[in-house]
Amino acid sequence: MSIVLAGRSLVLIGFMGSGKSSVGRELAKRWNFRFVDTDAMIRHKYDLSIPDIFAKYGEDFFREAEYEALARLRGIRSTVIATGGGIVIQPRNLPLLRALGPVVWLCADQGTILDRVGKSTHRPMLNQANPEESVARLLKERAPLYHRAADLRIETSGLTHREVADRIVLGLDQFRVSNESANQPRIDANGRE
Repeated sequence: MSIVLAGRSLVLIGFMGSGKSSVGRELAKRWNFRFVDTDAMIRHKYDLSIPDIFAKYGEDFFREAEYEALARLRGIRSTVIATGGGIVIQPRNLPLLRALGPVVWLCADQGTILDRVGKSTHRPMLNQANPEESVARLLKERAPLYHRAADLRIETSGLTHREVADRIVLGLDQFRVSNESANQPRIDANGRE
Protein backbone atom coordinates (compact mmCIF):
# COMPACT_ATOMS: atom_id res chain seq x y z
CA MET A 1 0.00 0.00 0.00
CA SER A 2 1.22 3.49 -0.83
CA ILE A 3 2.07 5.83 2.03
CA VAL A 4 -0.20 8.44 0.41
CA LEU A 5 -3.17 6.29 1.47
CA ALA A 6 -2.23 5.94 5.13
CA GLY A 7 -5.56 6.17 6.94
CA ARG A 8 -7.42 7.16 3.77
CA SER A 9 -9.29 5.56 0.91
CA LEU A 10 -8.74 5.54 -2.85
CA VAL A 11 -11.40 6.77 -5.26
CA LEU A 12 -11.67 5.52 -8.85
CA ILE A 13 -13.51 7.64 -11.39
CA GLY A 14 -13.89 7.24 -15.13
CA PHE A 15 -16.20 6.35 -17.97
CA MET A 16 -18.17 3.11 -18.03
CA GLY A 17 -15.97 0.25 -19.15
CA SER A 18 -12.74 1.88 -18.00
CA GLY A 19 -12.18 -0.87 -15.41
CA LYS A 20 -13.09 0.83 -12.13
CA SER A 21 -14.79 -2.14 -10.49
CA SER A 22 -12.34 -4.82 -11.63
CA VAL A 23 -9.26 -2.75 -10.87
CA GLY A 24 -10.80 -1.61 -7.59
CA ARG A 25 -11.30 -5.21 -6.48
CA GLU A 26 -7.70 -6.03 -7.45
CA LEU A 27 -6.31 -3.14 -5.40
CA ALA A 28 -8.55 -3.88 -2.42
CA LYS A 29 -7.33 -7.48 -2.43
CA ARG A 30 -3.66 -6.41 -2.64
CA TRP A 31 -3.95 -3.92 0.20
CA ASN A 32 -6.47 -5.84 2.32
CA PHE A 33 -8.85 -2.89 1.91
CA ARG A 34 -12.61 -3.01 1.60
CA PHE A 35 -14.10 -2.49 -1.84
CA VAL A 36 -17.20 -0.34 -2.34
CA ASP A 37 -19.02 0.41 -5.58
CA THR A 38 -21.38 3.41 -5.43
CA ASP A 39 -23.65 1.93 -8.11
CA ALA A 40 -23.94 -1.26 -6.02
CA MET A 41 -24.83 0.85 -2.97
CA ILE A 42 -27.64 2.47 -4.96
CA ARG A 43 -28.89 -0.85 -6.36
CA HIS A 44 -28.96 -2.29 -2.84
CA LYS A 45 -30.74 0.71 -1.31
CA TYR A 46 -33.56 0.72 -3.88
CA ASP A 47 -33.52 -3.01 -4.65
CA LEU A 48 -33.56 -2.16 -8.35
CA SER A 49 -31.06 -2.34 -11.20
CA ILE A 50 -29.59 0.95 -12.42
CA PRO A 51 -31.64 0.77 -15.69
CA ASP A 52 -34.79 0.19 -13.64
CA ILE A 53 -33.99 3.18 -11.41
CA PHE A 54 -33.50 5.33 -14.53
CA ALA A 55 -36.73 4.03 -16.09
CA LYS A 56 -38.85 4.32 -12.95
CA TYR A 57 -37.48 7.53 -11.40
CA GLY A 58 -35.33 9.25 -14.03
CA GLU A 59 -31.73 10.41 -14.23
CA ASP A 60 -32.14 13.31 -11.76
CA PHE A 61 -33.29 10.87 -9.08
CA PHE A 62 -30.30 8.62 -9.80
CA ARG A 63 -27.87 11.55 -9.59
CA GLU A 64 -29.33 12.48 -6.20
CA ALA A 65 -28.89 8.87 -5.07
CA GLU A 66 -25.25 9.04 -6.23
CA TYR A 67 -24.67 12.14 -4.13
CA GLU A 68 -26.27 10.49 -1.10
CA ALA A 69 -24.10 7.39 -1.57
CA LEU A 70 -20.95 9.54 -1.57
CA ALA A 71 -22.14 11.45 1.48
CA ARG A 72 -22.65 8.15 3.35
CA LEU A 73 -19.02 7.25 2.65
CA ARG A 74 -17.62 10.33 4.42
CA GLY A 75 -14.96 9.31 6.90
CA ILE A 76 -14.54 5.79 5.49
CA ARG A 77 -10.97 4.53 5.64
CA SER A 78 -8.92 1.80 4.00
CA THR A 79 -11.42 1.35 1.18
CA VAL A 80 -11.16 1.36 -2.60
CA ILE A 81 -14.24 3.15 -3.94
CA ALA A 82 -15.42 2.65 -7.53
CA THR A 83 -17.85 5.32 -8.68
CA GLY A 84 -20.40 5.50 -11.46
CA GLY A 85 -19.24 7.01 -14.75
CA GLY A 86 -21.37 10.14 -14.35
CA ILE A 87 -20.45 10.98 -10.77
CA VAL A 88 -18.36 13.95 -11.95
CA ILE A 89 -21.22 15.74 -13.71
CA GLN A 90 -22.47 17.19 -10.43
CA PRO A 91 -20.04 19.82 -9.07
CA ARG A 92 -21.22 19.15 -5.51
CA ASN A 93 -19.71 15.65 -5.73
CA LEU A 94 -16.15 16.87 -6.26
CA PRO A 95 -15.42 17.95 -2.67
CA LEU A 96 -16.89 14.66 -1.43
CA LEU A 97 -14.68 12.65 -3.79
CA ARG A 98 -11.54 14.53 -2.78
CA ALA A 99 -12.32 14.24 0.94
CA LEU A 100 -12.34 10.45 0.64
CA GLY A 101 -8.77 10.20 -0.64
CA PRO A 102 -6.72 10.48 -3.82
CA VAL A 103 -8.90 10.42 -6.93
CA VAL A 104 -7.68 8.26 -9.83
CA TRP A 105 -9.19 8.68 -13.29
CA LEU A 106 -9.19 5.45 -15.26
CA CYS A 107 -9.59 6.29 -18.93
CA ALA A 108 -9.83 4.25 -22.09
CA ASP A 109 -10.22 5.09 -25.75
CA GLN A 110 -13.64 4.90 -27.40
CA GLY A 111 -12.89 1.64 -29.21
CA THR A 112 -11.87 -0.08 -25.98
CA ILE A 113 -14.97 1.17 -24.18
CA LEU A 114 -17.25 -0.05 -26.97
CA ASP A 115 -15.50 -3.43 -26.97
CA ARG A 116 -16.02 -3.71 -23.21
CA VAL A 117 -19.59 -2.42 -22.85
CA GLY A 118 -21.04 -1.87 -26.33
CA LYS A 119 -23.44 -4.79 -26.16
CA SER A 120 -24.39 -4.22 -22.52
CA THR A 121 -28.09 -3.92 -21.76
CA HIS A 122 -27.65 -2.76 -18.16
CA ARG A 123 -26.11 0.65 -18.91
CA PRO A 124 -28.81 3.30 -19.37
CA MET A 125 -26.52 5.74 -21.19
CA LEU A 126 -25.93 3.12 -23.91
CA ASN A 127 -29.60 2.33 -24.47
CA GLN A 128 -29.68 4.72 -27.41
CA ALA A 129 -30.34 4.27 -31.11
CA ASN A 130 -26.62 4.83 -31.77
CA PRO A 131 -24.46 3.71 -28.81
CA GLU A 132 -21.23 4.67 -30.61
CA GLU A 133 -22.44 8.25 -30.99
CA SER A 134 -23.61 8.31 -27.37
CA VAL A 135 -20.21 7.10 -26.11
CA ALA A 136 -18.34 9.66 -28.26
CA ARG A 137 -20.55 12.51 -27.04
CA LEU A 138 -20.37 11.52 -23.37
CA LEU A 139 -16.59 11.00 -23.49
CA LYS A 140 -16.14 14.47 -24.95
CA GLU A 141 -18.46 16.04 -22.35
CA ARG A 142 -17.00 14.23 -19.36
CA ALA A 143 -13.26 14.25 -20.11
CA PRO A 144 -12.73 17.80 -18.75
CA LEU A 145 -14.77 16.91 -15.65
CA TYR A 146 -12.71 13.79 -14.97
CA HIS A 147 -9.54 15.82 -15.49
CA ARG A 148 -10.68 18.48 -13.01
CA ALA A 149 -11.57 15.90 -10.36
CA ALA A 150 -8.54 13.62 -10.69
CA ASP A 151 -5.21 13.64 -8.91
CA LEU A 152 -3.89 10.86 -11.13
CA ARG A 153 -4.82 9.64 -14.63
CA ILE A 154 -4.25 6.07 -15.81
CA GLU A 155 -4.87 4.87 -19.37
CA THR A 156 -6.40 1.38 -19.24
CA SER A 157 -6.71 0.56 -22.96
CA GLY A 158 -4.89 -2.66 -23.80
CA LEU A 159 -3.94 -3.39 -20.19
CA THR A 160 -5.01 -6.13 -17.81
CA HIS A 161 -6.58 -5.22 -14.47
CA ARG A 162 -3.35 -6.23 -12.75
CA GLU A 163 -1.28 -3.97 -15.03
CA VAL A 164 -3.62 -1.05 -14.35
CA ALA A 165 -3.34 -1.71 -10.60
CA ASP A 166 0.46 -1.72 -10.91
CA ARG A 167 0.34 1.66 -12.67
CA ILE A 168 -1.88 3.07 -9.94
CA VAL A 169 0.56 1.96 -7.25
CA LEU A 170 3.46 3.60 -9.11
CA GLY A 171 1.38 6.69 -9.82
CA LEU A 172 0.43 7.08 -6.16
CA ASP A 173 4.10 7.09 -5.24
CA GLN A 174 4.72 9.82 -7.83
CA PHE A 175 1.67 11.69 -6.52
CA ARG A 176 3.08 11.63 -2.97
CA VAL A 177 6.46 12.93 -4.13
CA SER A 178 4.88 15.69 -6.23
CA ASN A 179 2.68 16.78 -3.32
CA GLU A 180 5.76 17.10 -1.13
CA SER A 181 7.10 19.66 -3.64
CA ALA A 182 5.29 22.98 -3.81
CA ASN A 183 2.77 23.61 -6.59
CA GLN A 184 3.55 20.55 -8.68
CA PRO A 185 1.04 19.55 -11.37
CA ARG A 186 -1.14 16.49 -10.98
CA ILE A 187 0.37 13.27 -12.26
CA ASP A 188 -0.39 11.32 -15.39
CA ALA A 189 1.00 7.86 -14.68
CA ASN A 190 1.33 7.28 -18.42
CA GLY A 191 4.38 9.54 -18.51
CA ARG A 192 2.66 12.88 -19.17
CA GLU A 193 1.63 15.80 -16.96
